[in-house]
Amino acid sequence: MKNKILTGLALMLISFGLFTSCETDMEKAQKDYDASQVVPKVLSVTGTTLALQTFTYTYTIGYSRAGSTWQWSATGATLNSVSEDTRTASLTFPTIPTGGKAQLSITETTVGGAISDPKVIEIQVNPFCPLEPSGFVGEWLGTDGMDLDGYYFDSEVVISDATATTVKVSGLNAGWISNVWGETVTDGGTITMIIGDDGTATIENQYIFTTDYEGDPYVYNISGTAYWDNCGASPTLTISYVLETDGYFLPVDWAGDDFPCFYAVITLDTDPPLKAKSMTTKTGVYSFPKKEDFRK
Repeated sequence: MKNKILTGLALMLISFGLFTSCETDMEKAQKDYDASQVVPKVLSVTGTTLALQTFTYTYTIGYSRAGSTWQWSATGATLNSVSEDTRTASLTFPTIPTGGKAQLSITETTVGGAISDPKVIEIQVNPFCPLEPSGFVGEWLGTDGMDLDGYYFDSEVVISDATATTVKVSGLNAGWISNVWGETVTDGGTITMIIGDDGTATIENQYIFTTDYEGDPYVYNISGTAYWDNCGASPTLTISYVLETDGYFLPVDWAGDDFPCFYAVITLDTDPPLKAKSMTTKTGVYSFPKKEDFRK
């Protein structure tokens, strides 16, 4: 028994010694840390690499280091401001830079005065041509459906009823739901899209239509985003969206991760009429589950 007690005490002392040693190492590391001896490197910067002419964008250092400051400079853009802690900068792109690309350069200076090599971010700057919601009204031609040959169709999209910030959109997904999914739309078909003033648009989650499949009704919701461009001969619009029914999201829950969204790639019809450029289609052999299996 005495030997067991001594052995137990020895193990406790060893464990205590290990625990004390770990704490001492941690404390020593903290005590010995010297920010002035750090070799600086700009590790990460958050911010867009695709900008529109005339708009303002924010870029932020994605980490912190005691005593460091960051220096910002831009080519092909205007540096509006830098935050007091120098970790955030605001940029505007008043003109299209040569070659269409601007450069943002950032360096870090440590508390010890060491300066990092510059981190250069290249930013594609696209022209921006304003378009009021009323300018979206009309028939839009192009394609709509999945990004796969044989699964997208001529668009049947009509935009109407413009307000100061919204339009009504009719006919999205009409070709796919009928020709691929084999369902007949019995109600709905018109949704509201919010038009942004920065070349974007939003489809908030909402009802789109009810269909009939083998005598049973199915209710669908839609949500998505869009990008529009008014700098060409006629406005263009790319809408990426998903449908939701019975807790499933289409097309991904049926077709897999290669097909996260439906896409409508369309151009406002003019006189003479224009045809939108088709989406870039995926290649390869795809085997999708049967519709009957999905509906079970």
